[in-house]
Amino acid sequence: MITQLLSSGLSGKEMILHLLCMFFALTISFSVHEFMHARVAVWLGDNTPAHMGRLTLNPIAHMDPMGTLLILLAGFGWGKPVMYNPNNLNRFKSARAMNIMVHLAGITGNFIVALVASAIAGIILPFYDKTDHVALMTLSLVMLYTQSFSLMLLAFNVLPIPPLDGFHVLEELLPYKVRSSQGYMKFQRMSPLILWGIFLIGTFSSLPLLSIIINVIEFPFSLVCQIIQTIIYELISMLL
Repeated sequence: MITQLLSSGLSGKEMILHLLCMFFALTISFSVHEFMHARVAVWLGDNTPAHMGRLTLNPIAHMDPMGTLLILLAGFGWGKPVMYNPNNLNRFKSARAMNIMVHLAGITGNFIVALVASAIAGIILPFYDKTDHVALMTLSLVMLYTQSFSLMLLAFNVLPIPPLDGFHVLEELLPYKVRSSQGYMKFQRMSPLILWGIFLIGTFSSLPLLSIIINVIEFPFSLVCQIIQTIIYELISMLL
C-alpha cells in the first residue's frame, strides 16, 4: 500500500492526506473485525472478551503492531486475536455452530463495513464531481480506503490457514479423528511457515501468489459493493 503510494506521483501533501485516510480506514476495518468476534462470543454466553477489554470499537484494544505494519507495506495483515472460551457458549444446543458463528463474525462485520462505505461513497462522489470540494474528496477517500481494507481483511481471513478465521471454520467441520491426528497437528505447526512462504514467493518473484489468491476471494464481495455504489451514484447524479 505505502510502496504503491510512494510511486503514485502524488505530491508530498497529497501523500500525507492519503496516509491519514488510509490509517483512519485501517483502524475502522480492524476494530470492527475484532469487535464483532467479541460481540458474538459475549452474545453466545462467554464474557471472556468483555473481561479482557475487547468488547469495544477502540482501535488500540485490537490492533497488532506487526499485522498493521504488514497491511500498510504488503497489502495484508491481521489484528490482535480475540480470546474466548468455547465451553462458556450456551445460547444454542450446537457447540460447533456457535464456534463457527464466532469465527465468521469478523469477516461478516468487514463485509457490512464495506457495504456501508460503498453506499456512502456513492452518495458523496456525485457531489464531489459537481463542487470539487476538499472535504468531500477527503471523505470519499476515507470511504474508498475503508471499503478496500475491509474487503482485504475479509478475503485474507477466509484463507484456511491457521490461525485465520477460515481455518477455524473448516476445523469445526472436520471429524474428530482428523483433528486429533498427527498429520493434522503437524500441519497446524507448519501452516504459519506456509503463509510466510507464499508471501515471500510474491515478494521476491514476479508471481504475487498471495495477492492473486486474496483478489480471487475478494472479487464477488467487491462486485456487490461496486454495484451498490454505482446504483446510488447514478440515482444521486440524476437528482442533482
